[in-house]
Amino acid sequence: MELVPERIDRLCRQAGGQLREHAERYGVADVLARIVDAVGQGRLDRQLAEDLDRLDGAFARNGVDGLTTGVRGFEPWLGGGGHPAVLAWGCPSPRPCPRKAPINDGDRPVCGLTGTPFVESRTTL
Repeated sequence: MELVPERIDRLCRQAGGQLREHAERYGVADVLARIVDAVGQGRLDRQLAEDLDRLDGAFARNGVDGLTTGVRGFEPWLGGGGHPAVLAWGCPSPRPCPRKAPINDGDRPVCGLTGTPFVESRTTL
């Protein structure tokens, strides 16, 4: 139960945008509704933890790993073929800092130091 508040915090920070739409698409809109209800009531119980697991599982099966638990390690299956990649906004500097931002997470960020818009970057997993 100790990790539930941290998982809720992580989910709340990502709750804008398309969370509900994706939950519907992945068949867990009812699970998300129960989580929202529990958070609204201030409940931190076993049902909430199990629902967070269900939500994470549904999103992970659809390529979104660690929705409430953080990013986990990735190891490709042998013989799986292909090289999955992640697109993100990256630092525009000729010697870029490691800062990245999700592409589908609002407006294109800009460098806080130079004011230059970030550039699209691709990371092969």
